[in-house]
Amino acid sequence: MNEPGGRRAELDGSGHRGEEPAGFEEFFRHYAPVVRRYLLWREAETAVLDDTVQLTMMSAYRYWERVQYMDPPTGWLFKVAGQRLQDVRQSDQRQRMVQDAVRKAAPAACPDPMVVSDQRLDVLAAVRKLPPRQQEALALREQFGLRYKDIAEVMGVAPATVRAHIHQAHQTLRMLLGEGEQG
Repeated sequence: MNEPGGRRAELDGSGHRGEEPAGFEEFFRHYAPVVRRYLLWREAETAVLDDTVQLTMMSAYRYWERVQYMDPPTGWLFKVAGQRLQDVRQSDQRQRMVQDAVRKAAPAACPDPMVVSDQRLDVLAAVRKLPPRQQEALALREQFGLRYKDIAEVMGVAPATVRAHIHQAHQTLRMLLGEGEQG
């Protein structure tokens, strides 16, 4: 959608057109550090903290119509931050388990270098079918082992966006590679 002046307006998940709702910027500047201080007591890893604060503030943005009237909103923010922290930890744990399983299984499952090479070519062909942003996020994560925070910096997006790109890429690759095995 184009706005006056030729700017492109994008809808976000809350229905806003890329503009901060009234008062949210000030709310964010005040409460994001408060949420971070709370989370510092529960988590030491900076990337997990950053992702959790980001997701918490995204929830506040999504529910801004209610949150803006809470006095004070800290109880709600801390509850949401705890839930998002658990989500981030579980996601990271699942990702590590899958990566560890793949690393352990790959050499034993396919000792023949030609089979391994063919499988890699199949994976690369499938990756090249992904949208460019998913390709980029996946390459930076899987090939170079960058953290979500670092990928976000490279791509100029939020860590939560990186997680979404990688999650969508994994889903699409499972579908593409699964179809290849059956057909």
